[in-house]
Amino acid sequence: LHEEIKGSVYINQYFNDLNVDAHYKTTGPEIWEQSAGQITHLVACSGTGGTISGAARFLKEKNPAIRVLGVDAYGSVLKKYHETKEFDSEEIYPYRIEGLGKNLIPTATDFDVIDQFIKVSDEESAHAARSIAKTEGLFVGYTSGATLQAVRQYAEAGEFDENSNVILIFPDHGSRYMSKVFSDEWMSEQGFFDSVNLEEAQKIEFIK
Repeated sequence: LHEEIKGSVYINQYFNDLNVDAHYKTTGPEIWEQSAGQITHLVACSGTGGTISGAARFLKEKNPAIRVLGVDAYGSVLKKYHETKEFDSEEIYPYRIEGLGKNLIPTATDFDVIDQFIKVSDEESAHAARSIAKTEGLFVGYTSGATLQAVRQYAEAGEFDENSNVILIFPDHGSRYMSKVFSDEWMSEQGFFDSVNLEEAQKIEFIK
């Protein structure tokens, strides 16, 4: 299409180094300044990898001890590739979370500045997004829910202590998911009210 449409721009975000540069120049400095340099952990989802990679590059230049923790989805190849440097097509299967994970390896992801990945499930991430709206008053989306779920799992694994200053990146808005995670009907259709927080979930009256 780019070749056919005069004056068009092909962003090519998965393979464009400017994706990483943008977050190196903006997101990383913002986090460093607003945390007064006290950040110990950055937790972010990885799709194209631009956000987590660019922010991580900047932050690790300021303090190499900062831990950068990625979030991946079951059905994505990123976590295993990070650990083995091998692309395993057997890892690939459909999943519902949007905005993270991939069935290819984006060159916009700098795996060297990411310390660890953890995988989160569709169901738990959906409930996490809803809980953020209920408890924090932040109307964020499915990928943000995945970020919070990852923080819970990292905490359970002993990643943090009382001195940790953990920064989460919530990359999406809840308005994009009105017919999905914020719809009781959609949640029921996915089977997400069958096992996790059933009674609590039914108390949250979003869209019937």
